[in-house]
Amino acid sequence: MATESHFLFMNNKNIEKPWWKDGVVLFSKVSAYIAIPIILASYAGKILDRKYNTGSFIFFILIAIAFISTILLIWKEVRSYKNKMEKENIDKKQF
Repeated sequence: MATESHFLFMNNKNIEKPWWKDGVVLFSKVSAYIAIPIILASYAGKILDRKYNTGSFIFFILIAIAFISTILLIWKEVRSYKNKMEKENIDKKQF
């Protein structure tokens, strides 16, 4: 019986979340979208350049691909966050 009431409490949409939670989640995701592709591209580029003796050609190509993917991922995340915030504002206006 106690678990049922706890379950119902957790599904209540009126529970307020901390004001900073969405910002921290967005910051964490964007930071990961910046760091992870660049680190992987630079590491893989250096290894492949040494293996194929291409100077820095593969390194710069992979960095450019990482940069473009970072821009696209951040754009997608910001668009998703904007839609979520607009939906929350519409829901708040209804009550």
